[in-house]
Amino acid sequence: MGRTVRAEEVRVSDPIGDPGLALLYRYWRGKRRGGLLPRRADIDPTELPGNLWPSLMLLDVVREGGAVRFRYRLVGTAFTHAFARDPTHEFLDEALPTRSGYRDYIVDLYLEMLRIRMPVYSENLFALDGQPMPMVTKRLSLPLASDGETIDMVLASHAYEYDHRPLEGYMSLNTGFQEIKRVVLEG
Repeated sequence: MGRTVRAEEVRVSDPIGDPGLALLYRYWRGKRRGGLLPRRADIDPTELPGNLWPSLMLLDVVREGGAVRFRYRLVGTAFTHAFARDPTHEFLDEALPTRSGYRDYIVDLYLEMLRIRMPVYSENLFALDGQPMPMVTKRLSLPLASDGETIDMVLASHAYEYDHRPLEGYMSLNTGFQEIKRVVLEG
């Protein structure tokens, strides 16, 4: 077991707009071995504050016949609330709603991360039926590689800002979204 990262050690001088996501990013960077990407085995959730756990997810990178897909391996309770079910073991391109181009946007975000082999941070405005104000979603996608080179998993987390907590299953209530920020982070 490694050392626990404490919030006071995080310096938010990078462009990540949420202290919890900034802490996760610093934790991931601390798990790099030279120029190699961290492995899944390097990540120990007990080294992270418990308030981050509900928003964590692990995605498998599945390569089949030249195509790449992402499968939910582990999802926190924030995601089961968003889906109104547990999407574990489902492919992202089958689980996410297609409304407003959301599914394609998310898949493209992960494909970009694979192509550039670097963490990606993004922020979106997410309009929902029944919500007077859009929800802000902040997303951090971190590559993991068993061999240090070939990305075979993604460690991701989200932070949300909203006036009223959305209803369970709000993912299907998406009436539109807009990217407001995307940043490739240092590895």
